[in-house]
Amino acid sequence: RCVQETDLVYMDIIPPSPAHSDQSDNDNKQLYHDNIVSALDSIYTLEFRRQTPVQQKFIYTVKFDPEENKYIALGFSDGSIGIYKVSNLEKFGTLGESSVLEEKLPIGALRWRPKLTMSKDRLLVAAGVDGVISYWQPLTNKLVHSIKPEKKFSDLLCLDYTKDATRLAAAGRRRAIKIFDDEKRVLCAKLRPKGQQTPGHSNRIFAVKFDETGKTLVSGSWDMTVKVWDVNSGTVVQSIYGPEINGEAIDVYSGGDLIVTGSHRSKEALQLWSLSYGKLVETIEWDPMKVQDSSHIFSAAFDKNGYRFIAACGSGRNEARLFEKRSDKSYSFSCGVTNLPAACSSIDFSQKENLIAIGCCDGICRIFERAEKGKAQSITDSDLQICLLYTSPSPRDQRGSRMPSSA
Repeated sequence: RCVQETDLVYMDIIPPSPAHSDQSDNDNKQLYHDNIVSALDSIYTLEFRRQTPVQQKFIYTVKFDPEENKYIALGFSDGSIGIYKVSNLEKFGTLGESSVLEEKLPIGALRWRPKLTMSKDRLLVAAGVDGVISYWQPLTNKLVHSIKPEKKFSDLLCLDYTKDATRLAAAGRRRAIKIFDDEKRVLCAKLRPKGQQTPGHSNRIFAVKFDETGKTLVSGSWDMTVKVWDVNSGTVVQSIYGPEINGEAIDVYSGGDLIVTGSHRSKEALQLWSLSYGKLVETIEWDPMKVQDSSHIFSAAFDKNGYRFIAACGSGRNEARLFEKRSDKSYSFSCGVTNLPAACSSIDFSQKENLIAIGCCDGICRIFERAEKGKAQSITDSDLQICLLYTSPSPRDQRGSRMPSSA
């Protein structure tokens, strides 16, 4: 029922595969070696670090702990949440495990509550396809609060916090965005269609994202529109037509007045838009050599340290790619990993270090590190061949001439 009614986009996903599941991290590093691709004019490559064990359930969302970078949370298709240590991906705990008799509905979204005090209590908020918002203390496995839906079939698929953690936005099937007062944990506003002046969305909403101020919210839907909302007035100030959002594939860079969107389609999938004017700024080329069209994107995000990189992942060739901002402020392909055993449903940057987590539909979370080619632990002739295959036709910036030291 979940697959048919809640997330039709997952019907094209390869079933969970045991591939690579019983290997050590060193063995997997060698197995994934030939899956790494890199542009010749980029100084970066990806290096496999570690992965969680295979599980017979999909991963819908992955989220690094943004404050301490010690933990990573995984939201699964059976409604459970796994908490893992980033250092070795050892399982720390499981939240929300259902009994055998209970209906198992997926976790649609996860958010770590911004830590504004010196309190040791960390909060992880989960939005379920059952419409329930749950507040967890993940380090003690304690459910501290829950907000239940007003009506049936109120599937929730996305969440986001304001930077000051005063408001929480949630949305999904019912096409209205709920804004909660997070201190009182009560509904304080709804952003929804109000006639011609505020058209809103006509289909389920898969992504919501506040800007830095918390006064503007961006939402993306299956209806091929992205809306920019004034949260205080509840009105749409910009409508962007074209992006087909089918996952957490929207992010906002307020300092650069940019929105990144990832569409679940093969053409013009990764795009940048003006936050202020709603105009297309750039369509980012997915594959410089045009060996393939874009992957069908499920997740896209700016990095958390300077917005120099964009990461995106999806189905098609089951891959994740990293795009770097060049000297002319455009973005071009840098490096990535392709042909993974299952579709990539979620991607996240760590706050510290250069780690990227990829949640896949074989139940495995894979962590890669962005590393300089000259400093990578093992660069071989096959690496160079891959680099040459993915030479970008874009003008090189000052770093473009660097090659791996083994050249």
